[in-house]
Amino acid sequence: MEAGGSERQLLYLLQGLDRARFEPMLYLVYRTGSLLTEVPSDVPLISFWDNHYPPKWNWPGRIHAMQIAHLANVLAREKIDVVYDRLFHMTLIAGPATHRARVPRVSTIVSPPQFDLERSEKRWRWWKRRALARAYSTASKLLTVSAGTADAASKYYAIPRGQCEVVPSPIDNLRIRQLAIEPIESGPWDLARKHILAVGRLSEEKGHTFLIDAIGRYCLRREMAKTRIATQASDTTKSETSTGTNPAHFDHGLPEIQLHIAGDGPLREALKQQIDRLGLQSHVILHGHVRNPYAMMQRADLFVMPSIYEGLPNALLEAMACGVPVLACDTEQGPGELLRSIDLGTRVPIADPEALCAAIHDRFAREEAWLAKAQLAKSYVDEHHSLSHWLDRMSLIFVESASSSSNRKQSQ
Repeated sequence: MEAGGSERQLLYLLQGLDRARFEPMLYLVYRTGSLLTEVPSDVPLISFWDNHYPPKWNWPGRIHAMQIAHLANVLAREKIDVVYDRLFHMTLIAGPATHRARVPRVSTIVSPPQFDLERSEKRWRWWKRRALARAYSTASKLLTVSAGTADAASKYYAIPRGQCEVVPSPIDNLRIRQLAIEPIESGPWDLARKHILAVGRLSEEKGHTFLIDAIGRYCLRREMAKTRIATQASDTTKSETSTGTNPAHFDHGLPEIQLHIAGDGPLREALKQQIDRLGLQSHVILHGHVRNPYAMMQRADLFVMPSIYEGLPNALLEAMACGVPVLACDTEQGPGELLRSIDLGTRVPIADPEALCAAIHDRFAREEAWLAKAQLAKSYVDEHHSLSHWLDRMSLIFVESASSSSNRKQSQ
């Protein structure tokens, strides 16, 4: 239960499901994560590794088989009516376990699998692709977070497109806006600078290396412009005083900036080395995990999502809810798909530091245009990503799945 988007969605369900209709239970492989403290006290939690140990003789697939058997036993013992899995790692366990226990399952695909599975899984990938295709095709309900993700999953897993139901991710606007007014809890926030924020796991697909490179280019461009103006100003005192080009008050559409990256992950050390190599220690701050990123979103001048691929990222929607202008890479699904359909922010090509740098410059050169888009985005999120609407829809999906399974069993 780390602080990722999918984990947050599970927490929304655990907190928001009507207790008069549902008795939620949480099954984990590992009892870890910063969100565990937010799980409601009335939700039983079962973890595989709480009462299992790595086998002395381990062969490929043995632990996976143990996890399937354990979950199937839990489903039978607890008389579970419907299972919900959201990440493909859990689908690999929940798919065969629910089949064995004859329990209906609602499954969600959150990222385009041609990127998500191919990049993250190096061992036994061919087998996992076949197992996931089987698990998704046999789900009572198969959900995706966007139409683009549905198209990608249908093609990759050879699943009929009509089997996929698009259910966009929600955000908790009320909670976000309450947290947004709290003080910033992590790191310096120099009011003399413009602040850029990125939120996400520090892993390759999130594209932070390109963003840091872009910040380096921006700072170099700013120094070159500053030097050029200083040279021109030295020619004549009159020019310096009458035109306001004194280098001490330099702006010229290139204000001093600071990038804040909230999140942790395997690339942290590599990103730190990149920052040191480019001499950006005072311009880029790695905050690690931040309990309340919304306070930073509320005060940021620009939110950037440099991801190479995404499903429909919560962080982007949350930034929009906070009213901050957004900049994202033109991904096939996710941010690119959303911003192509509705002009709520700015898109740049994937993995292009120069384009990111130019867009950051444009953000401060054309402030009114960016702020106007930010207001449109805030209204859009309020209307289309309501948490209460999502909870109602998910509740109906769970009831329909459980009811259809009961009817099939009675007919047999």
